[in-house]
Amino acid sequence: MIVKIIPATKNSASFPAVGYNTGKLDKNKGELMKVSGFGSLEGLQQWRPEDYRNYLKAVSATNKAIKQPQFHAVISAEGKSHDKHQLTEIAAKWLTAMGYGDQPYMLVFHKDTKNNHIHIVATRVNKHGRKINDSFENIRAQKHLNQILGIDEQHSARQDIANALSYAYSTKAQFMMILESRGYTLKEEEGRLMVFKFGHKQGEINLNQLQFAAPTPERLDQLKAIFHKYAAVHDTSLQPKIFPGQQKPHGFTSGFATYLKEKHGLELLFHASGDKPPYGYSVLDHAGKAVFKGGEIMPLKSMLAKQATEKPGAEEEVWKEQDFNKDTKAYYSALLKAALYNYPDLAQGLRHQGLDLLFDGEGFFLSDPHNSFCSNAADLLSEKQYNHLVRAFHQLTEMLQEAEQQPIIISIAGDVDDEATHGRKRRRNKNR
Repeated sequence: MIVKIIPATKNSASFPAVGYNTGKLDKNKGELMKVSGFGSLEGLQQWRPEDYRNYLKAVSATNKAIKQPQFHAVISAEGKSHDKHQLTEIAAKWLTAMGYGDQPYMLVFHKDTKNNHIHIVATRVNKHGRKINDSFENIRAQKHLNQILGIDEQHSARQDIANALSYAYSTKAQFMMILESRGYTLKEEEGRLMVFKFGHKQGEINLNQLQFAAPTPERLDQLKAIFHKYAAVHDTSLQPKIFPGQQKPHGFTSGFATYLKEKHGLELLFHASGDKPPYGYSVLDHAGKAVFKGGEIMPLKSMLAKQATEKPGAEEEVWKEQDFNKDTKAYYSALLKAALYNYPDLAQGLRHQGLDLLFDGEGFFLSDPHNSFCSNAADLLSEKQYNHLVRAFHQLTEMLQEAEQQPIIISIAGDVDDEATHGRKRRRNKNR
């Protein structure tokens, strides 16, 4: 199950989400499941969208400093796994966990897509004129949903810790990079590393568990060859990484770094002081399970001095399905099923397993870029499991597309929920 908080627009003070969702009711594509906190409006037999919109605007007006008061979120189930009543109950509990339980809010069930989902509309200003806490709300949103659904985040953390311990690393700092790259924060206390995520401690590591070992010279030579070959093909100039909804950069990247991660399982972490340019970098070799100092492979100055001599992608391997033995396919079948059934959504599962799911317009292919594996997903799953994969993929793409489009009036020409979604092709060049 997925939750998405839809970013506010410039006109969110007029609460366009009310019109969008009541428009669904008018088309018999939605159902108003619950209104709460609207006082006497809740008893009306006949009501108008303007009544609820005006009420939300009146509450929001008690704090003029909040320029974008609309709170609009979507909770989507996989297929028809949860009906409208179950989604309503989950949404109400989630709102309480997020601090919106006492707010005026509307819950509108949408029934016009393959995946049942419910929209939530509220105001970020409470009736005392104070803003509802929105710190780390996207992280808290999925965390609270996981808790309501009984999903164990600490189990995932234990798996990530065990995986990190299996790498070859020379220093404690290198080991910490592995977990930090997965979104964890670490703090050392009395000979232990405390592991935090979602604002809570997820586990701890005794420093005596760390087994320092240098990567093999053979792997170092392989990486040198990869760097020298592809740094001449891909753009090595550094660009700041800016995440959606943020203004300040969060690290650096490049076309070369993106290529290495997608094709070779090599993650480049650039080290900088404040807002100054990077002075060095490290390499997380997820394919070879090791951590390298970047300078051992290619000094940063040499990398930045490289000039692409050919068009990007000119020397990339040809993407094609290959023949693999029975044991290899059984292994990847198990990984794909774990990604499909053991995580809140398919995207998280694939990301955690280090896999890519490719869609060529007709079928799905599972790819492991770290080990040059690619196979038709239909050959790895039963018919029932493959159909489940298709539904999970469509659920994710529906959520992403709906979140990206924010209608501003009741009558909209292009309702994203009504479009037939067949998935997005991954950002990779495929020569078949």
